[in-house]
Amino acid sequence: MLSFVVLLATAAQPQCSWTPVSLSPQPLAGKCTPLVDDHTPATPSASKGIPWTQPLYCATIEVAEKFCVYSSSTFNDGSGISLIAKPETAAGVVGVIQDPMPAWRSRRHIAPSGCPRIKLDDLSYTVIPVPGKGLGVVATRRITQLETIMTSFPAIIADNELFPSDEDERPARADRLFQRALDQLPDQERFLSLARSKGEGVHPVDDVIRTNAFGITVDGRDMKGLYPEIAEQNWGSRLTPSSAYSRFTTKDLAMSVLATRDIEPGEEITISYVPLGITTTQRTRKLSNWGFNCSCELCSAPPEAREASDQRRERMVEVYYAMQDESTSYNTLVELTREFIKLAQVERLLAKVGEYYQALMRIYYGFGDAETARKYGQASLKFAEIFSDPDGGFCAGIRRDLRQLNEELSERRN
Repeated sequence: MLSFVVLLATAAQPQCSWTPVSLSPQPLAGKCTPLVDDHTPATPSASKGIPWTQPLYCATIEVAEKFCVYSSSTFNDGSGISLIAKPETAAGVVGVIQDPMPAWRSRRHIAPSGCPRIKLDDLSYTVIPVPGKGLGVVATRRITQLETIMTSFPAIIADNELFPSDEDERPARADRLFQRALDQLPDQERFLSLARSKGEGVHPVDDVIRTNAFGITVDGRDMKGLYPEIAEQNWGSRLTPSSAYSRFTTKDLAMSVLATRDIEPGEEITISYVPLGITTTQRTRKLSNWGFNCSCELCSAPPEAREASDQRRERMVEVYYAMQDESTSYNTLVELTREFIKLAQVERLLAKVGEYYQALMRIYYGFGDAETARKYGQASLKFAEIFSDPDGGFCAGIRRDLRQLNEELSERRN
C-alpha cells in the first residue's frame, strides 16, 4: 500500500518546462519549482516541492559564475546526494531527485551503507581476492549478455568547470563548495572510503572525484558523477574483451554496469577504465592518470598479440578516414565498410557499435544513399539505446537524423 501511495504522490507532482522528465512544454503557473540560489526569498522546503533538505551555500567563481551546493538527505533511500551546480541545472533535476522509485527498484543490485540486503542470494556477483590483483568482482552465477549487474546512484555530482585540466587553475572558492557538499551528505564514509591519487595539497573531495568519478551530462551541462559502489570495486581492467560496460541514464541519474557478453560463474567481471578501441600506448598513457600500470589480459599478452591488436585498431582509423575521402568511390566505400565492421568484431568493440553505425549513416548519406544511411541509423539507435543514455544527446542526435532521413525518403516517394 505504501508503494502505491508513493507512486500517486510522485505522479501528482507538477511538471515544469526545465525538468527533463516533463512532457509539457509550459510550466504550470504558480506551481513549478523556482530557480533557487542563496538570494531566493522563500526558504526551500520539501512542502514547496523542492527536494533540497539542507541549507544552500553559493559561491561566485570566476567570470561571475555562481555555483551552489544542493543537498538531499532522502535521495537514494537515505544515502543522500550533494549537487554542486548552477541554479538552473539544479532546477532541471528536481523531478529526478524527488522520485524515490529508481532506488527502490534497484535495491537488490546494491544496498546502501549500513542497511542489510533483503536477499543476499539475489546478487549475481561477489567481491573476493583475485590472485595478483587484490579484490575483484566475480560472477556467482551465469550472467547473460546485456543483463544489469549493478546499479549505483551518485553521492556527489559536480560541474566540470570546478575541475580544470591544469589543477593550479582551480577556482579559489571551489574548496568551500567541496567541503559543504561533503558536510551535508548523510553518509560521508560512503564517499571518503574511496581511493585518492593526488596527494597532499588537494581537497579530499577534489581528489576523490578526480580519481573515481564518471563523466556525465546533466541537463545539458558536463559534470562529474561519483558512484561509490561502482568506484570502490576492483573491476579489473581487461581492455579486450571487457565483459561489462558502464552506462549513465539521465532519467534517474543512475550508473549501471551491464554485461557485454555472457559471463560464466567464477569468471572475473571486467570493465574498461579508458575509452574503447585505443592502442596499447594510448591506454598506458591514459591509465597513468589513475596511478597504475595495466596488467590486464591484453596488456599482458605476448608482444606479437598486442602488436596485432594495435595494427587492427590503427587500421580502423585509416579505414574510417578513407571512407570519408572525396576520391573514394561508392564500391570502394562498400568494401571499406565490410572491412571496418569485421575489424570491430574481431576486437570485440560491441559497446562502440552505436557510434560506428552513426558514422556510417552520415557517410552513406553524404554519398547520396539515403536508404542505406537509414538502415545504419536504425541499427545505430538500437545499440546506442543499450550502451548509452536513451534520453541523452547522442541518442537524440540519431533520432533527429533519422527523422530527417525518413522525411526525405517520404518526399522522394511522393
